[in-house]
Amino acid sequence: MRFFRNSIRYKLVALLLISTILPIVLSIVISYMYTKDSLKQQAIEQNTRLITEAGMNILNYLGTVVNSSLSVYSNASIDSLLTGGVDDYQNDSYILTIMQIVSRSAGDIYQVYLGLEGANRAYLLHQNNFNRGPILYKPPIPTTMSPYTLYTEPTHPSHDYGVVRSPLALIPEKVFTVHRPIFRVPSNEQIGLLSIDIKQEALSKLTAQLYDADNKDIYILDDAGVVVYGANSGEGEGEGEEDPRAEWMTRVLDSGRDAGYLEWSQSDFSGIMVYSKLTNAYLNWTIVKRIPDSHLYKYARRLTLINSAVASICLLIATAAILIVSLRLTKPLKQLISHISKIQAGQLDATIPIERSDEIGIVAKRFQNMMDTINDLFLREYKLNLANKTNQLKMLQAQINPHFINNALQSIGHSALENQAPKVYTLITSLGQMMHYSMNTQETVVPLSREIEHVHYYCELQLERFGERLQVAVDIDRAAASIHVPKMLVQPIVENYFKHGFDGQPEGVGILRITARVDEKRLIIRVEDNGKGMPEDGLRKLQQRLTNPDPSGEKLGESIGLVNVLYRLRLYYGEAGGMTLRAVAPQGLRVKLSIPLNVTMEEELT
Repeated sequence: MRFFRNSIRYKLVALLLISTILPIVLSIVISYMYTKDSLKQQAIEQNTRLITEAGMNILNYLGTVVNSSLSVYSNASIDSLLTGGVDDYQNDSYILTIMQIVSRSAGDIYQVYLGLEGANRAYLLHQNNFNRGPILYKPPIPTTMSPYTLYTEPTHPSHDYGVVRSPLALIPEKVFTVHRPIFRVPSNEQIGLLSIDIKQEALSKLTAQLYDADNKDIYILDDAGVVVYGANSGEGEGEGEEDPRAEWMTRVLDSGRDAGYLEWSQSDFSGIMVYSKLTNAYLNWTIVKRIPDSHLYKYARRLTLINSAVASICLLIATAAILIVSLRLTKPLKQLISHISKIQAGQLDATIPIERSDEIGIVAKRFQNMMDTINDLFLREYKLNLANKTNQLKMLQAQINPHFINNALQSIGHSALENQAPKVYTLITSLGQMMHYSMNTQETVVPLSREIEHVHYYCELQLERFGERLQVAVDIDRAAASIHVPKMLVQPIVENYFKHGFDGQPEGVGILRITARVDEKRLIIRVEDNGKGMPEDGLRKLQQRLTNPDPSGEKLGESIGLVNVLYRLRLYYGEAGGMTLRAVAPQGLRVKLSIPLNVTMEEELT
């Protein structure tokens, strides 16, 4: 880990590997997710269509069987037997005929049962074996069923309806049964029952296009959740019985939709279930096809494996290329570091033997030039020290002149008083106070009241100059007067008015207003005038330039006073201090200074 933090080579290798691996992995993941979604939508659409076709096949098949069961009403001889009763075995041939018609109406009919209640006679036709006997069978028909309708009994093992006595006569087979109660026309009196056992194999044939023995499950459920048919479900023994564990059955049956799909993820099954309902007067089934994820996304996983293999090969090639490139880039850097270590040890005249024309070669050459320059500077150091001492001496001498001027002004003021010229004395005093305030380098931060007093002295001199053409109004809130601000903060803004705004204004009285208020933990100072102002375009450009002030003022020309004020605000208060300029109607300029009160200047400077 330490080598990784301190080595450009390892960082470069890691960066290039990440920039190579990440797009490849994202591409594979996105491709896999998109392919999965496409396969799922395609499977849903295709299987919905197939289930609908299989449902129509089932309805057509059962429609044929149901229509054949109506033959008990269409044959006059059978009708007379049903209504009048069977008095001897000679009429059994009529019964056999009608039962053969029904059993041969469709394929996979296992057996046909007919019970005549009036004669207490039951008949069973099983694969051309015709048996008769008394009625012992009670059908599981709901008592609320309407007359002349049918009932479809779910899949169950076949039985002999109590007609065949021998236990070996019939081998049980999985069947579902269509029961048609027979009524005395036109009344609702039931006089018999026709039951048709259909092999479960019929449903298997009708749903063959949906069936995949290796990957898919087919279920047919009735409205009570009973499994009528299940192919490849692993629940063959449960057909015809409710399965309380099958939560998905309840979800499908309670969906309230005629067709749709359900995504399922449990320990016993994970995949999608496509379903469609079969509904008519005697049938309320739901066909469900379960498609496991292992089959649904088989091609997506195969495609992902292929992409991963190709990506791995590309990654190996990219890794080799990255290592070669990183070695070629970092080897000269290590040489440069070695020679820098020699220079650090004191060998200032060491030469860097790197001959390259790329960026690293340029860095080496520039570093060599820098060392040559440093050696030259060392040779001139003595001369520079002498020059610095000379400059310091000149600065000490220059400090004598301001004191001389201040003392001279005081002498002139006393002379004016002696010669009865108090006005001259006032003006000289104001000038002296201004010079004393500005030359006092011991104070850099003063109360706002001191700064306003300095502005007052300056305005007195200007009032003497312009007379009645100038009016000055100062309104300082008492809470604001004691707040400390940087020295020479307001006076340069006032002076800016006399430099650029007063002389160019139309004829009339020049008005200068200075206000200071405390507003929401900020000190707001406004300096407003009615001078000539600035054009809107020039004001906007100046405000943009003031956004990044240059302390030297070289880029702002005549606006150096405003730049100086804003630069010192930023120096003391950071970005919290600010200055804005706005035009005043009908003419003039307003300068607003904003100073935070919750940040001390000492903290900001620290």
